[in-house]
Amino acid sequence: MAREPERPEGAAVPDVAEGESRDSRLVWNPFLGEWTGLAPGRMSRRELTTECPFCADLTSGRVPPGTRAWVRPNDFPAFRPPVGECLILIYSDQHDRTFADLAVADVVRVIGLWRQVYRDLAPKYAAVMSWETSGAAIGQTQFHPHGQTYGLSIMPDTLVRELAYVEQSQAAGRGCPFCAELRAELDGPRLVHAGAHWVGFVPAYARYPYQVRLTPRRHTSAMDGVDGEGEEAVELAGILPRLVRAYNAAFQAPMPYMLALHQLGDARFHVHFELLPVGRAPGKLKLAASSEMAWDFWVNDSLPEAKAAELRDLLAKERAE
Repeated sequence: MAREPERPEGAAVPDVAEGESRDSRLVWNPFLGEWTGLAPGRMSRRELTTECPFCADLTSGRVPPGTRAWVRPNDFPAFRPPVGECLILIYSDQHDRTFADLAVADVVRVIGLWRQVYRDLAPKYAAVMSWETSGAAIGQTQFHPHGQTYGLSIMPDTLVRELAYVEQSQAAGRGCPFCAELRAELDGPRLVHAGAHWVGFVPAYARYPYQVRLTPRRHTSAMDGVDGEGEEAVELAGILPRLVRAYNAAFQAPMPYMLALHQLGDARFHVHFELLPVGRAPGKLKLAASSEMAWDFWVNDSLPEAKAAELRDLLAKERAE
């Protein structure tokens, strides 16, 4: 769990982080040992509109002519400094594309954005979270290809737990658990991609049927340690959209998904991507409900080995075509 906020001896537990703004705050839950964000200003953010604010960056001159990918401030930020900072990462200058449509060179530019925002935000914040949400069913409100990044003054509970396991593993003399997991999955039935630089697999503990963890073979803690224009980046830029296309083939339509980049400014950590597609079968969604939402107890509707085999077949079929 996340660390409890520090307080003077005998003082009550603070329920909000220092530096909160009038319209947003971070609130500590002492029962679960985690932070929750409150951002009422987000209620009035743009939903689906006919005028794309990201295309307007090009027509208004906000970005130079010929720009293909760029970073912009979030017009409706959940948090403001010093609590947090919210950015939008525009993947392409073409409105009607999706991440699955991007060529390798396009995705290499996106990787450059991930590296750029991490370098800019990591010195100021405890955590830098970059992600993409694709599909109206899970909350996408603008369909110009883009992702988001939050720099947060606190570390979200998932990263706290991951780092705690790293510390536990190293204290026991087992080294990096992400490196160990990668090696264990290489010849196993859950393997999806075994490249020269990246390994993808459906984790044994996957919450979603088609969930994939993508981990670099070389141990590095964050995206600024990944070669931004070399073989590491090119391989990553090739496999990410291929996996999304495999999801679409499995779903027989664009499958809603989340792509999350886990990284930390701690050399013991191992950067990795989590692809969380919420389709479980053609036309059927796997959304958090009942035991997942109420108790954080997840029930996967499938076996990871079966879905990994399906993804391997879909990737092989796409390559053959």
